[in-house]
Amino acid sequence: MVKKIALATLAAFSLMVATPAMATDYLANPRSMKFHYSTCRTIKHPENFIPYSSRDAAINDGYVACKVCHP
Repeated sequence: MVKKIALATLAAFSLMVATPAMATDYLANPRSMKFHYSTCRTIKHPENFIPYSSRDAAINDGYVACKVCHP
């Protein structure tokens, strides 16, 4: 019984965590004013970044493309 509850909880949690990541193609750093692909190797703490779903939206808000991942 405990195993079923644990599996159900884990499945529900993984869906909640995965959903926002799928909708976010880009992450913008408000300190450096650069935006990255969400998979960029330079992103250490994605919780500190602002999510964007389009490149144009990030550029319109004043962000510059990362020179490592070239979004």
